[in-house]
Amino acid sequence: MTSLVVEGRNDGVTNMARDVDLLKRAESGVGGARIYFWESVWVTLGNSQVASDVLLDLSVPHVVRPTGGAAVLHGHDLTIGIAMPLSALGCEGREVKKAFLGLTGPILSALNAVGIPAVLGRDLAGRGVVDSPYCFGMKSDYDVLRADTGEKICGCAMKVSRHAALVQASIPIGEPLVEPSRVVRDYVETPASVFDLDGFVAAFRDEIAV
Repeated sequence: MTSLVVEGRNDGVTNMARDVDLLKRAESGVGGARIYFWESVWVTLGNSQVASDVLLDLSVPHVVRPTGGAAVLHGHDLTIGIAMPLSALGCEGREVKKAFLGLTGPILSALNAVGIPAVLGRDLAGRGVVDSPYCFGMKSDYDVLRADTGEKICGCAMKVSRHAALVQASIPIGEPLVEPSRVVRDYVETPASVFDLDGFVAAFRDEIAV
């Protein structure tokens, strides 16, 4: 059973540290998840990114994630951290794709439960492949898209350790707090998902409790 904690608004350093703690606990055999928000505008960078390569304004608060992937603009999103032991995901060793599907499955199910038709890119014909240093400017087989429009609605990044895996996911639910094109390179306008937040939390909790 994986527990869920719903938190308020924190700074980027705190949010990343708490997700790292999720991974550490999962490595010891205890799965966990967080739904959380941001005290103000923040940018998280994938763990292989360099701030000057991504940010147009280095004065914007930013922090490096424990996960990979591309940069994400926060402050107007619902963010999820979920970590589980690889054994609980049915993985024999570091089966990256299997771990990713196991951790993102509850997110897709919860989105669909509140009326957002969410699918993985691999399940949507003709979606195309786009690469970018900005998370929502790229699409791949393992990005979460709207089934009806093909728009990317949730950015996901993962870290797999020897015994556990962590996924960090961002779902825009409002308008950006700053003009994104002045902050990050290759910004692509991202649609905000409007849904029943309490319903999403309840559905996500039910999914990860299995």
